[in-house]
Amino acid sequence: MNKFTVAAIVIIVACFGGLVAWSTLRDEGKAIDYSKYNSQSIIEGTDDNGNIADHVRGKADSKVIVLEYADVQCPGCATMMPRMTILHRQYGDRVAFVFRNFPINGHQNARAASAACESAGFQGYFWDMLETLYSNRADWVDATGSKRTDIFTNLFKEIAPDGDVEKFRADLNDANIEKKINFDYGLGRNVDKVDGTPSVYVNGEKMNMDEGTFDDVVKRVEDKINSELEKNGERTGPNETEEE
Repeated sequence: MNKFTVAAIVIIVACFGGLVAWSTLRDEGKAIDYSKYNSQSIIEGTDDNGNIADHVRGKADSKVIVLEYADVQCPGCATMMPRMTILHRQYGDRVAFVFRNFPINGHQNARAASAACESAGFQGYFWDMLETLYSNRADWVDATGSKRTDIFTNLFKEIAPDGDVEKFRADLNDANIEKKINFDYGLGRNVDKVDGTPSVYVNGEKMNMDEGTFDDVVKRVEDKINSELEKNGERTGPNETEEE
């Protein structure tokens, strides 16, 4: 991986620092009894989350779960995304990689971007849309109203040439998507005490995001993955077929 840059350090400070103090976080889902959920397990669809289950890459019943709370507008999360994708490709079905929405109130398009991912997810394109929004962040981060919707729609067309565009646009305002985003956020805030994005957990242990570069963070995540695999008697290290 490339060495971390000064610009990326600024990203960490912006996304993980005071920007997400409790006073600025959107307070959602207080009526939900979060105590009945194991926040560090994979959560199925329920009425509380709009019947939209956790989004998982890898093997859902893996003994190792890497869970990330992220804001789709957050530049630090955009930097982290390709690194998490590489880990997923390296470890495959030995690890379950889970994404949860944690839109920061100060990011005007964060919730809309999460809705775009969830809407694409109704047609099987959640991860494609998430990666596309991160990689094209500059195109939509300052957009508003119909222009923002048009940008999201065009990106959906790129990743899903055979997708139902009208359904995608209509689903952006689906009440169940709103419930899913609120549920993820509420679970992160009320149970896991998320205080910044990205926040990454491996089998319930929160990874330290405050020290070093994103490369250092990924190394800590990878070391923890291998430790958990070894504990469960599974093969450690990346897949032998993975290209460097």
